[in-house]
Amino acid sequence: MGIPYDYFVGAFLSKISEFEFAKIDDDVRSEIVDDYMKRALTAFRKNCKYDLFTTGDDETRTFFVDIAPEDLDEIVEIVSEGMLIQWLKPYVYQQELLQNVLNTKDFTQYSPAELLMRVGNAYAKAQKDYTQMVREYSYNHGDLSDLHL
Repeated sequence: MGIPYDYFVGAFLSKISEFEFAKIDDDVRSEIVDDYMKRALTAFRKNCKYDLFTTGDDETRTFFVDIAPEDLDEIVEIVSEGMLIQWLKPYVYQQELLQNVLNTKDFTQYSPAELLMRVGNAYAKAQKDYTQMVREYSYNHGDLSDLHL
Protein backbone atom coordinates (compact mmCIF):
# COMPACT_ATOMS: atom_id res chain seq x y z
CA MET A 1 0.00 0.00 0.00
CA GLY A 2 1.28 3.43 -0.85
CA ILE A 3 0.38 7.08 -0.46
CA PRO A 4 -0.88 8.60 -3.74
CA TYR A 5 0.59 11.88 -4.93
CA ASP A 6 -3.02 13.07 -5.18
CA TYR A 7 -3.20 13.49 -1.38
CA PHE A 8 -0.61 16.24 -1.64
CA VAL A 9 -1.86 17.62 -4.95
CA GLY A 10 -5.45 17.84 -3.70
CA ALA A 11 -4.39 19.70 -0.57
CA PHE A 12 -2.36 22.12 -2.67
CA LEU A 13 -5.09 22.73 -5.24
CA SER A 14 -7.58 23.46 -2.46
CA LYS A 15 -5.33 26.35 -1.34
CA ILE A 16 -5.16 28.14 -4.68
CA SER A 17 -7.54 29.40 -7.31
CA GLU A 18 -5.53 29.03 -10.49
CA PHE A 19 -7.82 29.15 -13.46
CA GLU A 20 -4.96 28.33 -15.82
CA PHE A 21 -4.82 24.81 -14.37
CA ALA A 22 -8.39 24.20 -15.55
CA LYS A 23 -7.42 25.02 -19.15
CA ILE A 24 -4.49 22.65 -19.53
CA ASP A 25 -4.32 18.91 -20.10
CA ASP A 26 -4.41 16.68 -17.00
CA ASP A 27 -0.99 15.18 -17.75
CA VAL A 28 0.64 18.59 -18.11
CA ARG A 29 -1.07 19.84 -14.93
CA SER A 30 0.11 16.77 -13.03
CA GLU A 31 3.65 17.30 -14.26
CA ILE A 32 3.65 20.94 -13.12
CA VAL A 33 2.11 20.25 -9.73
CA ASP A 34 4.27 17.17 -9.16
CA ASP A 35 7.32 19.38 -9.75
CA TYR A 36 6.06 21.77 -7.04
CA MET A 37 5.63 18.78 -4.75
CA LYS A 38 9.14 17.47 -5.38
CA ARG A 39 10.67 20.87 -4.66
CA ALA A 40 8.61 21.11 -1.46
CA LEU A 41 9.75 17.63 -0.43
CA THR A 42 13.37 18.65 -0.99
CA ALA A 43 12.92 21.50 1.47
CA PHE A 44 11.17 19.24 4.03
CA ARG A 45 13.53 16.28 3.57
CA LYS A 46 15.80 16.93 6.56
CA ASN A 47 12.94 17.33 9.01
CA CYS A 48 10.48 14.65 7.91
CA LYS A 49 10.83 11.34 9.69
CA TYR A 50 9.50 9.51 6.60
CA ASP A 51 11.46 9.14 3.38
CA LEU A 52 9.17 10.75 0.84
CA PHE A 53 12.04 11.92 -1.30
CA THR A 54 13.32 8.57 -2.60
CA THR A 55 10.21 6.38 -2.25
CA GLY A 56 8.10 8.11 -4.89
CA ASP A 57 7.23 6.35 -8.14
CA ASP A 58 6.37 8.83 -10.88
CA GLU A 59 4.79 6.13 -13.07
CA THR A 60 2.16 5.16 -10.50
CA ARG A 61 2.26 8.60 -8.80
CA THR A 62 2.58 6.89 -5.42
CA PHE A 63 4.94 7.03 -2.46
CA PHE A 64 5.81 3.55 -1.25
CA VAL A 65 6.31 4.36 2.39
CA ASP A 66 4.24 3.50 5.45
CA ILE A 67 3.13 6.69 7.16
CA ALA A 68 1.24 6.43 10.41
CA PRO A 69 -2.34 7.66 9.86
CA GLU A 70 -1.98 10.20 12.66
CA ASP A 71 1.05 11.73 10.89
CA LEU A 72 -0.31 11.75 7.34
CA ASP A 73 -2.56 14.81 7.60
CA GLU A 74 0.18 16.88 9.20
CA ILE A 75 2.75 15.90 6.57
CA VAL A 76 0.30 16.54 3.72
CA GLU A 77 -0.43 19.99 5.16
CA ILE A 78 3.27 20.88 5.46
CA VAL A 79 4.16 19.64 1.97
CA SER A 80 1.15 21.37 0.38
CA GLU A 81 2.22 24.62 2.08
CA GLY A 82 5.68 24.13 0.59
CA MET A 83 4.02 23.58 -2.80
CA LEU A 84 2.20 26.88 -2.35
CA ILE A 85 5.56 28.63 -1.91
CA GLN A 86 6.87 26.98 -5.08
CA TRP A 87 3.76 28.11 -6.96
CA LEU A 88 4.09 31.72 -5.71
CA LYS A 89 7.82 32.08 -6.38
CA PRO A 90 7.54 32.78 -10.15
CA TYR A 91 4.95 35.48 -9.51
CA VAL A 92 7.31 37.27 -7.14
CA TYR A 93 10.10 37.31 -9.71
CA GLN A 94 8.01 37.92 -12.84
CA GLN A 95 10.04 40.20 -15.09
CA GLU A 96 7.07 42.22 -16.39
CA LEU A 97 6.00 43.19 -12.89
CA LEU A 98 9.51 44.10 -11.83
CA GLN A 99 9.98 46.30 -14.90
CA ASN A 100 6.64 48.01 -14.29
CA VAL A 101 7.58 48.72 -10.68
CA LEU A 102 10.80 50.33 -11.74
CA ASN A 103 9.03 52.48 -14.34
CA THR A 104 5.90 53.41 -12.39
CA LYS A 105 6.04 56.95 -11.01
CA ASP A 106 2.84 56.85 -9.04
CA PHE A 107 2.21 54.11 -6.51
CA THR A 108 -1.56 53.73 -6.71
CA GLN A 109 -3.89 51.12 -5.33
CA TYR A 110 -4.16 49.54 -8.79
CA SER A 111 -0.57 49.93 -9.97
CA PRO A 112 1.73 47.04 -10.89
CA ALA A 113 3.91 48.09 -7.97
CA GLU A 114 1.01 47.51 -5.60
CA LEU A 115 0.36 44.10 -7.17
CA LEU A 116 3.99 43.11 -6.85
CA MET A 117 4.05 44.28 -3.23
CA ARG A 118 0.96 42.21 -2.42
CA VAL A 119 2.34 39.12 -4.17
CA GLY A 120 5.61 39.59 -2.30
CA ASN A 121 3.72 39.90 0.99
CA ALA A 122 1.73 36.73 0.21
CA TYR A 123 4.96 34.90 -0.58
CA ALA A 124 6.62 36.10 2.63
CA LYS A 125 3.61 35.03 4.69
CA ALA A 126 3.50 31.61 3.02
CA GLN A 127 7.23 31.18 3.64
CA LYS A 128 6.82 32.16 7.30
CA ASP A 129 3.85 29.80 7.77
CA TYR A 130 5.75 26.94 6.14
CA THR A 131 8.84 27.51 8.27
CA GLN A 132 6.72 27.56 11.42
CA MET A 133 4.97 24.33 10.40
CA VAL A 134 8.31 22.59 9.81
CA ARG A 135 9.62 23.82 13.18
CA GLU A 136 6.54 22.56 14.99
CA TYR A 137 6.78 19.22 13.19
CA SER A 138 10.46 18.93 14.13
CA TYR A 139 9.72 19.83 17.72
CA ASN A 140 6.83 17.38 18.00
CA HIS A 141 8.50 14.47 16.19
CA GLY A 142 12.19 15.09 16.76
CA ASP A 143 14.48 12.78 18.66
CA LEU A 144 16.53 14.63 21.26
CA SER A 145 18.91 11.70 21.61
CA ASP A 146 20.41 12.73 18.23
CA LEU A 147 21.58 16.01 19.71
CA HIS A 148 25.10 16.21 21.05
CA LEU A 149 24.38 17.73 24.46
